Amino acid sequence: MFEAEKFLIKIQPSMMNWSPRMCGNIVRGILICLVSMMVFDNSYGGLGENDVYKIMVVTGGHEFDPSFFQIFDSLTHIEYDTLSQPAFNRFLTTNTLEGYDAVVFYDMWQEINEKEKDAYLQLLDNGVGMLFLHHSLVSYQHWDEFKQIIGGKYIDPEYYDDPDLKGSDYKEDITLNIKIINTIHPVTRGLSDFSIFDEGYQDIEVLPGIEPLLSTSHPDCTPVVAWSHQYKNSNIVYILLGHGPQAYENENYRKLIRNAIIWFSREDG
Repeated sequence: MFEAEKFLIKIQPSMMNWSPRMCGNIVRGILICLVSMMVFDNSYGGLGENDVYKIMVVTGGHEFDPSFFQIFDSLTHIEYDTLSQPAFNRFLTTNTLEGYDAVVFYDMWQEINEKEKDAYLQLLDNGVGMLFLHHSLVSYQHWDEFKQIIGGKYIDPEYYDDPDLKGSDYKEDITLNIKIINTIHPVTRGLSDFSIFDEGYQDIEVLPGIEPLLSTSHPDCTPVVAWSHQYKNSNIVYILLGHGPQAYENENYRKLIRNAIIWFSREDG
C-alpha cells in the first residue's frame, strides 16, 4: 500500500468535521501523489511486451551450484549469455560488449593483465552497468583500482605474505534478516524487509562514498550487505548475498537482481 493510501485511511474519521472544500483539496492532493508515484514506478517496472534486456553473466574461480543460472532463466524480459574466466577477460580485449545492457559478475578471479585491465576500464568509460554478486568481492586482490570499481573489498590473507594481516572472514549457513535501507532506490523498488538463508562476510572494507541499500544486524555478517555507486560513467551495484541454492531460490534476491539489471538498462538508454 502506498504511503498516501495509508494516510487517507488514517485521517478518514477527522474528515467528518472538515468542510467539503478542505476535504476535496486533500483528496485531490493525495490522488495527484498516487498518480505521480505510479508513473514513476512504471518508468522502471512497467515493461512492454517486446522489451528485452541482454546481459553477460561472468563466472569462474569459485565453485557454485549450477542452479545459479535458474535465477536468470526465471527473469522475464531478460536474456543472457555466460562466459567463465579467463575467457571473459580475453573476450574483452577484442569486444566492447556492444548489444549488452549490463554485466553480472559471479566470478572470483585474480589474474588480469594490463591489456585486460584497459578493456575492463573501457566498459566503465562506455557506461556499461555492472552488478557484482557475493564472492566477486574477493576478486583481483592485487589490482588496487578494482576496490574503487566495486566499492569495497574482501581481504583474503591467502593472497598476501603478511602473517599479521587481519583479513576478512565468512560464516556459512546463517539466516540473515535483511532491512531495506533505501526504499526508493530502483534496485530495492517493490521490496520489503526479508530473511534469507545464506553466507555472511565479516570485516570487509566498504568505501565511504557508496550508497547503502540493504543491511543486517546479524553478528556474523557486516552490517551493509548491498550498495550502489557510480564509477566513471557506469552505475555499479554490489550484493553480498548469493552463496548457494537456498539464496538463489529466494524471490527477494531474484527481484534485487532483476531490478538492478533493468535500472542499468534504462539509465543507459
